[in-house]
Amino acid sequence: MKRRIDKRLILIPVAVAATALGGLLINMNMTDAATATVDATSDHTMLGDEQARRAHQSFQQAVAMLQAEEFDYAVTALHDVLSIYPALPEAHLNMGYAFLGLGDAQAAADFFNSASDLRPTLHSAYYGLALAARENGNDKAALAAMQAFAHLAAENDRHLPRAQAFIWELQAATREASR
Repeated sequence: MKRRIDKRLILIPVAVAATALGGLLINMNMTDAATATVDATSDHTMLGDEQARRAHQSFQQAVAMLQAEEFDYAVTALHDVLSIYPALPEAHLNMGYAFLGLGDAQAAADFFNSASDLRPTLHSAYYGLALAARENGNDKAALAAMQAFAHLAAENDRHLPRAQAFIWELQAATREASR
């Protein structure tokens, strides 16, 4: 039986990632088109203002679609972002949440893994990975991912109490299964 994912678990990290990306893209738009900065993680050598604007607009659309639970549209918008910035961790992160919303936990896990590979300190990627692993029935991986989130999250992170409860629940289930 498939568990239903609480949509709030998806939407809150998406809002955090949207804020981070917004700052990044605004910073990129501040440069002159002739002297566009090169993202060290990007395959593109020069990105003009128009591409940066398109990526920013697509990312904002994706966030709105995620919040409206229109996950198919979010995937489409995030594909556009990733076509411009293929190594943007926040786009991979949000793609993971979109696939989680669509019920494709394996695709979600793949995107959360790529987000954490691109930026190992992106703690919300581990949070999403834990949800995807749990949905896939892999409680051991879910526990490890949520422990990584708890380790990386700030002490005052508002998701930390929920993560700690998730960890406790998985540890209790593991103990029960080993009896």
